[in-house]
Amino acid sequence: MTLSTRASQERDPSTLELELERSVDAPSVARAAIVGFCQDSDSSPSTIATVMLLVSEVVTNAVVHPELDPPGKVELFAQLGKETIRVEVSDEGTGFTPRKRSPGQLGGGFGLYLLEKESTRWGVESTPHTKVWFEVAVTPA
Repeated sequence: MTLSTRASQERDPSTLELELERSVDAPSVARAAIVGFCQDSDSSPSTIATVMLLVSEVVTNAVVHPELDPPGKVELFAQLGKETIRVEVSDEGTGFTPRKRSPGQLGGGFGLYLLEKESTRWGVESTPHTKVWFEVAVTPA
């Protein structure tokens, strides 16, 4: 597993930037990084748990869904604001159009559904690669 942490935390403790190898280990590394990042804030445990869940889902999607041969990379950017935590996850895929989850669907497919339910805002950008972003309201501890 390759992990690269940019020096942005030294300059600005309100941001986190990671470059992860697109592998099965990426979601767990991203979860650990985002929890460490959020624990230094005044966020409640429920806010941290929500951000961790959504990061895990979006990074997992970035590992599983791009139609690319390994290796590849996944980039994670997080910024802590006074009222929100914004997270962006980018991969080298060509993008996608979000679709609503079918109520009768079995198995996976909960990632974007959870974004819809748990974030205050979210979106997908597909130029030049795929970026999924979301914001979660900060509830003080």
